[in-house]
Amino acid sequence: MKKLLIILFLITTNLLIAQEKYRVQYDYKKDHFEYLKIDKNNKVTDTLEKPKFKRNSLIEIKLLNVNPFAVKINTDVKEEELHQSSSGGFNFSSLLQGVSSMSNNDLGLNVNNNVDQKIALGSSDYSTRGPGVNSKLADLNNLHTNIEALNKSLIANLANPNLSKEQILKNLKNVASIPQDARIADPYENFHVYIASVKNVLQNDANTIATEINEINKDIENASNTGQPLSRGELVAQNTTFNNIQLMLKDISKSTNVSAQKLNEVETLYTTLQASSFEQTYDYEITADKVNVELNFSQSDFLEPLENGNNTLKTRNFKMFSKGGFKINTSIALTLNNFKSKSKSFYIDDNGVVGADDNSHYIPNLSTMINFYPIMGETINIGGSFGLSIPISESEIGVNYLFGPSIFIGNESRLSLSGGIAYGPVKKLTNGIEVGDTTTFNDIDSFTKNVHEFGYYFGISFSIFNLN
Repeated sequence: MKKLLIILFLITTNLLIAQEKYRVQYDYKKDHFEYLKIDKNNKVTDTLEKPKFKRNSLIEIKLLNVNPFAVKINTDVKEEELHQSSSGGFNFSSLLQGVSSMSNNDLGLNVNNNVDQKIALGSSDYSTRGPGVNSKLADLNNLHTNIEALNKSLIANLANPNLSKEQILKNLKNVASIPQDARIADPYENFHVYIASVKNVLQNDANTIATEINEINKDIENASNTGQPLSRGELVAQNTTFNNIQLMLKDISKSTNVSAQKLNEVETLYTTLQASSFEQTYDYEITADKVNVELNFSQSDFLEPLENGNNTLKTRNFKMFSKGGFKINTSIALTLNNFKSKSKSFYIDDNGVVGADDNSHYIPNLSTMINFYPIMGETINIGGSFGLSIPISESEIGVNYLFGPSIFIGNESRLSLSGGIAYGPVKKLTNGIEVGDTTTFNDIDSFTKNVHEFGYYFGISFSIFNLN
């Protein structure tokens, strides 16, 4: 029997102290709030409409479809700060700023000038390699352009707060699949293999073109070694051609390195995007009566602020109300106390007869109250009050004790209406004297004493501060 009682006690205790769990879910893309009740395994058990959460419950605030590359979130809670996950560690903004600095105009490719120079070279009488080199340069130029488009497209998609992770990945692979080259792997099968194949094609084509340009250079040198002196015009043209060849080789090397670097950036961002989460979760234990949570969505540091200096994308607020719990506060009250026939005013008339009048009227009292009530609603609650009062009357003295039910009104339950039992001093005759007796004494106080009796009271009070 003893073991059974212990088991029942433990079960009851667990049920009383068990912490309920809820989830407030906001979808950034749909701009929609949802309130859910979840179990200890974080599985949804119920959908709630305008919920009131049990006090001391754990609230999980979950934000969906929030692009961390484009949006940063500041949360503000009226009563206290949310218990957020650490903001340290990897920083999307710093990464994107680095990528942006690598993609400015200073690193723009000058491939068009290369092609023009190669066309001019191809018209030379010294070699027939020119047209073939020009064709390969055009292909390399297209590859550079596709890499540039891939890089900028990815950054633009990452900076778009309205795109989901899946959409960004899809757009990236759509752009990557544009080049029609059998040597380039399918980006939909494995994007890392795709990047590696593009790097390989880029380097091989650049090396091939550089080799053929060097061969053209040799052809020119061989053609000039005829033993006959060149005219001044021919010598100037030859030197110009040699200089153009060297400039083209440097330009091809630079452009190839820049494109390879941009491919590395794309692969880094792709890897980071895959590992990133477009969901953010905050935990908050609700202890206050009402909590106002503000979610401020602003542009990430990577994005340029708006012209007016306001980079806020949108702000959303939601309120949480708690139920249950117990409140205690103090208040100052004005009460009307009445003891009816139990309270009398005694006197001795001119004939020496002891008389008495009933104090059946209400006597105003200044009171201090301790209020206690379970929280059942936001504006109206019912509980009880205990207090002490002092009569505002010269004829009445002594402290009254008050106890009774109360109705608490208002958002902070500051105003209360109460009524109940009053216990305080009233005068009674003593020394065997009763009403109607005759005495030769003139002082009635000699025949009275104070005793405590029960009466009742009504009052209105205003609370000062919370005790807990």
